[in-house]
Amino acid sequence: MLMRLLPRFILGLLLAIGCTSVVAQSLLDSLNIDIAATSRYYFESTHTPETIIDDLAYGARGELQASHRFGMVKLDAKLFANWDSADDHRRYTDIRQAKLSGRWGNFSVAAGVDTFFWGVSESINLVNVINQSDIRESLDNKVKQGQTFASLSYRLDAGEVGLYFLPVFSAREFPLRPAYGLPISDVDRYEDNDKNGGIAARGLFYVDEFEFALGYFSGTRRDPLLVRYPQASELTPFYIQTENLLFDAVYLSDSLTYKWEFKTGRELGSGFVASNIGLEYPIYALEGSLQDLVVIAEYVFDDRGERAESHGDNDLFLGAKFEFAENAAQVRLLYSYDWGNSSQYAELSYQYRLNDYLRIKAKVMGVLSATEEAKRLYALKSEEFAKFSIHYAF
Repeated sequence: MLMRLLPRFILGLLLAIGCTSVVAQSLLDSLNIDIAATSRYYFESTHTPETIIDDLAYGARGELQASHRFGMVKLDAKLFANWDSADDHRRYTDIRQAKLSGRWGNFSVAAGVDTFFWGVSESINLVNVINQSDIRESLDNKVKQGQTFASLSYRLDAGEVGLYFLPVFSAREFPLRPAYGLPISDVDRYEDNDKNGGIAARGLFYVDEFEFALGYFSGTRRDPLLVRYPQASELTPFYIQTENLLFDAVYLSDSLTYKWEFKTGRELGSGFVASNIGLEYPIYALEGSLQDLVVIAEYVFDDRGERAESHGDNDLFLGAKFEFAENAAQVRLLYSYDWGNSSQYAELSYQYRLNDYLRIKAKVMGVLSATEEAKRLYALKSEEFAKFSIHYAF
């Protein structure tokens, strides 16, 4: 049934990947392909009357990653395509990466499209500001869309500093579900009609067991405010300008890992402060059955309140991540409690490798409780879902 539902362009893409992979491997330095069948189930029907969508959806996704070196210059590419049976907003393609880079002495230059990851925390990465979040794939803002860029970096004895020019801004794409109480408008608005990718800088430094980074970003904020204008029957994404000073650090001791992300800056004419401070503690008592068992505790504070870029503004996050020694199954648990309004959120993810080519992934998300003051979580209180996928990678 799923094969009959696949649109022609996705089916053609998968066939083309399979037929050309052998040839491509002989032309490229590296080639990795991941093809998956996916499913998503919402436990409740949406409370948004204007949204009509099946609670159960099937789909397919493909990801191709390749690299090749041309003398001093290297090409890296990562292409992504997704199709969903119930939501046409989840039928899309994205260039996650397509960049040329080269290094000459201590200097390196890169340009094209890329996904960057800045930050050290497990729950919310406050300093990860360059790329637009792909919430069609994940609500935790950890999956990113590609960002057009040009960069210049200089390697130090113990670190690296870089400058980034981001000429293009990409607005967030909202799927039909999870719904936010009202439909999301297809028309975006911008503060002062300013729509720019921005500029950024980052310095990463190493001192013994201490690793830290200092950064700067100025441009259009990637996370929009969802505004309901008078007499409107939908929410309008409103993108504001932001200027950020960024800091993140990791310190490794004999028994604990200390992590901190900090951000301050100005938005809408006023200053703000946000912080995520956390601890990771490895447990070795169960090495016979578990490996890499780590307990996590993080506290997120953001004085922007409703204007914060996530639901964490006065929240304690508790979690654990571990891997079973016998079957390489990976599990990640995360729970958050808001000290301001007693709202609670939890998620569980699971990954299991069947063999060298096949693996399965599953995830369950739920808002355990939410008051109207916690607007982000309150809008998702009936949007609990589970998703499952089986991947073939080669």
